[in-house]
Amino acid sequence: MFTTQNSHRLPSELEVMPFILRLMEFIGLWGPPGQIVRFLAAFGWGTMIILFPKAVLGIGSDRFDAIAKGIAEFIFEGSLFVATAIFASKRIAFERLIDGLKEIFQRATNGPHSNDCYDLLLRQNLSINKFVKGYTIYCCFGPFVFCVPSLAASHFRYWTHSGNQSEPLIFELPMEQEFYGLQIRTNFLHYHIFVLLSLFAYFVCAYFLLVKVSVHFIMIQYSSSTYRLVALRIRKMTESKEVTQSELVDIVELHRLAYRCSTLVEQICHLPLALEFLTCILFWCLTMFYVSNNIDFNLVNVMVLFWLSLLETFGYSYLGSKLTEQADEVGAAIYDLPWFEHSVELQRYYRLMLQRVQRPTGITGAKFFVVQLATFGSVVQMSYSYYLVLKEALTMI
Repeated sequence: MFTTQNSHRLPSELEVMPFILRLMEFIGLWGPPGQIVRFLAAFGWGTMIILFPKAVLGIGSDRFDAIAKGIAEFIFEGSLFVATAIFASKRIAFERLIDGLKEIFQRATNGPHSNDCYDLLLRQNLSINKFVKGYTIYCCFGPFVFCVPSLAASHFRYWTHSGNQSEPLIFELPMEQEFYGLQIRTNFLHYHIFVLLSLFAYFVCAYFLLVKVSVHFIMIQYSSSTYRLVALRIRKMTESKEVTQSELVDIVELHRLAYRCSTLVEQICHLPLALEFLTCILFWCLTMFYVSNNIDFNLVNVMVLFWLSLLETFGYSYLGSKLTEQADEVGAAIYDLPWFEHSVELQRYYRLMLQRVQRPTGITGAKFFVVQLATFGSVVQMSYSYYLVLKEALTMI
């Protein structure tokens, strides 16, 4: 359990993910529990506009490349909605994590070497703010980028199409799907109704994606930083002429809190990350197949989703490796201490930290695999291998 230290309030520049928490409060994932109805309404809208028509009504095309695109889109959106729902169910653990991070930041900036800890946290928050702002802009323009190419192509075809042509007029869809009996591929009015409703659903998806990716990235990054704070305090302690028991006790407690936070991060992230890594293999495989056979307006839509998935998967892998490295750095800092020169009482505290360091620290995917850069490389290889197998199998048909 974490306790809040009211004697020392964090300055605004060191607050724990304030912008993301405001975004979560707007959608109902933070703040008063009753606001969860906002999340449920947005979740239901996206499900009824995107997921349900694809799963029940079908893709609406007999071309395999269109079917591959539709399945890839369903995998991407389905993974996003399921992962967001899992995160919403972990609210209690997330609240404990926020309290724990606040306590660690308070302890670090209110004790010995507080200036060094303050500078470390300030640089981290500035980097996080830059990432969040850039990713927010990307997600805000994403739905428009997703819809505009197909809408522009459809309008061009409509206004340049002659009624006496033998080929029927077919509109380009942002996503391959049917839509509750409307003739969205051939009827001008039905097409615009579908695009308008879909645009709002794409904004829901973009909002979910912004919250999901930002929260998971920042949680893992903050967890890494807590271990950096511990290692920093240990190394600064060695520079002092005398190691006091009170300072060492404070470092041991800081390390305990850091380990507790990383455990909560693992508890919150392990299922969404497992889902992301498993589904991205199929998504990338189908995307590569579609891109290799089609160069058209829909390529923009496909690449928007592909780069989002690639960034997310690589980010998890990079931050997972970084978390493990920073946790190991605490052990290296302890071993560098002249612990053999210290009293038996102080050595007892060193043993407590060493026992924690020996436990594996990192992020896993449903406890089956460790999320790190090597995992990302394996996923890329598997996706490409499955793509080659799929392409070869279809050429033999």
